[in-house]
Amino acid sequence: MITQQDKPGVFSRLRGMLGYEAADPSHKRRDPGRRIRNSDQSTTDGQRRQLINGAGDLQRNFAVAAWAIRKHLDYVSSFNFQARTDNPEFNRQLEQFVARWSTRKRFDVAARHNRRRFIRMVEARRVVDGDVFLIKQRGGQLQAIEADRVRTADSIQDRVEGATYTHGIREGRGGRLAAIAVHQRGDRGQGYTFEREIREANVCQLAYWQGMSKRGISPITAAINEFQDVREVKDYARAKAKVTQLFALAFSRDADDNEETVGGGYGSIDFGKGPFSVDLDSGDKMEFLESRHPSTEFQAFLQVCLMAALKSLDIRWSFYDESFTNFFGSRAALMHYLTSTKSKREDLQELLDELTRWRVSLAIGTGEIVLPAGVTLASLRWEWVADGVPWWDPLKDIKANILAIEAGLTTRSKVVKEVYGAEWTDTIDQLAIEQRYAADKEVSLSVTMGDAVDEYDSDTGEAE
Repeated sequence: MITQQDKPGVFSRLRGMLGYEAADPSHKRRDPGRRIRNSDQSTTDGQRRQLINGAGDLQRNFAVAAWAIRKHLDYVSSFNFQARTDNPEFNRQLEQFVARWSTRKRFDVAARHNRRRFIRMVEARRVVDGDVFLIKQRGGQLQAIEADRVRTADSIQDRVEGATYTHGIREGRGGRLAAIAVHQRGDRGQGYTFEREIREANVCQLAYWQGMSKRGISPITAAINEFQDVREVKDYARAKAKVTQLFALAFSRDADDNEETVGGGYGSIDFGKGPFSVDLDSGDKMEFLESRHPSTEFQAFLQVCLMAALKSLDIRWSFYDESFTNFFGSRAALMHYLTSTKSKREDLQELLDELTRWRVSLAIGTGEIVLPAGVTLASLRWEWVADGVPWWDPLKDIKANILAIEAGLTTRSKVVKEVYGAEWTDTIDQLAIEQRYAADKEVSLSVTMGDAVDEYDSDTGEAE
C-alpha cells in the first residue's frame, strides 16, 4: 500500500522510467542547460576569434592537425572543368576560356594564385575558420576575405540604420545575406577598423553551417581540445624522455651503521672518456638509472585521442597509420571516407558553378565569348568534375568495371570520371589522335596485356 508520504518518491521514479534520462539533470554528468541557441547565438565576436585562433594555431604548429587538413584538401578541393553543350567546337572554346581565366593574373585580384590553388586555399580557410567570403571584381577576378575580417561595426555610424547584423552580416528579408561589413586588421593583429560594406550581389559565402545559422563554424572546433591535449602531453613526454636518456649511476653500500666509511666514495665518473672500470668494496652495488618511457598505456591513450580528433574531418586512422589494418580494411576505410566527401565537394561545385556563370556572363558582354546561334547563357551546360581516385588493385578493378559496363550497371563515362576525373569523349578523341599518328609512322599499337589478365594473380604478383 502506498502511503501519502511515499507518493512523491514513487511518482518521481515513474517519471524517470517513462521519460528520457538525459532530460533529467544529474550530478553524475555535465548539465548542457535548457537554453536552445544556434551557433550564432552561442558565440560572441571575441569567442569566434578565439576559435579561429585555436584552429589556426593547430594548423601552424601541430603536424598531425596540419596533415589532416592537407589530406582533407587533397580529396575535396580539386576539380576539372568540362563543357556539356551539344556543340563540340563551342565546348572546346568554352574550356579554353576557363583555362585562361584560371591563371593567377586573371583569377586572383592579387595575381598570386591560380584557380586550383585559390580554391584549395579557400577550402582551407573554411575548414579552419568556419567560413570565408569571395568578392567578385569588375574585371572578373576574385578577392578572398577571411572570416575574422567580417564583423559587426563597433560604431553606429558605420551601420545601416534600422538593419539587423549578425557577426558582420547585414540581414535582409527572411534572414538572407544582404551585405557584409568588411574590416581591416590593426597593426600586429590588434583591433579592427571598418572598411566598407559589400552588397550580396558581389559576395559569395562558403561555410560549414551548423543548423540555420548565418555564419559557419569550423568542423575542427569539436576537436581543438583533443588536438591541443595531445600536443601538450606529447611535449611533456618528450621532455621526460630526454631526461631519462641522461646517464646516471646509483651506488649503494651494505655497511653497518657503526662502521666508518673510508675513502669518501668513488668520486665522479666521466662517460665521455670511453670505457672505464670501478673497483667496488664488498657489499657495494652500482647500477644505471633508467625509465621505460613512454609506456604502452600512454601510447594507446594518445592514439585514442588522435583517432577521435581526426574524426572531426571524417579521416580514418588507417590514413595516418598505414600499418593499422590490411588491404581490405584500408579499402573499406577509403570507401567510407569518399562517401563523407560528397557533400563537401558539392558545396565547392556549387560555388564554382556560380563563379563560372558570373564570369562567362562578363565575357559574353565584352565579346570575349560569342555564343552559337540559338544558344543563351541560361542554356549553357557544364560540369566541375572532382579529381578521380586511382584504382587500388588495377587488374581486378578494371575487370570488374568491364563486367559492370557489359551488364549495363555503369557507363564508360562514369568510370573514367570517377577514376581519372576526366571526360570519356576526351579520352576517345586522344586515342584517335594517337592511332592516326602511329598509323602514319607505321607503328603498331597492339595491346597484349588484356589476354593475360585472367592468368595474373594480383595478390601475389605472379602468373597463375
